[in-house]
Amino acid sequence: MTSRPERVPFDRRLLPGIAAIALFALMAAVFLSADTATLVESWGFPQDASVVASIGAALIGIESAIPTESFVVALLIIAIALDAALDGALMLAKRDEESGGEPVADGGRGPHSDAETGTGGDR
Repeated sequence: MTSRPERVPFDRRLLPGIAAIALFALMAAVFLSADTATLVESWGFPQDASVVASIGAALIGIESAIPTESFVVALLIIAIALDAALDGALMLAKRDEESGGEPVADGGRGPHSDAETGTGGDR
């Protein structure tokens, strides 16, 4: 035997759904009523402009056919950070001359490592 269908509870669970539908309707109305005729005229790049050359010009901060912002400061910060990382990696990989060519870093084995097994005491 079948039972009667249960009524949908109209409590707080319904409010987020109604809000989502209202937001969707508002955004659809804004996008559909927008005047895009003025935007279409400014889309794209000039025919004689090179996009790759403009990216390079933007990185070093010179004028190009496509107007861009300068990224000189960001380029220098990234260059310094990569240089510091490379210097740190070289310092860790450097071999100590006084210890007979052994690496300075212990490879993460820790202070209580077992020389025969190659495992650290902390693991």
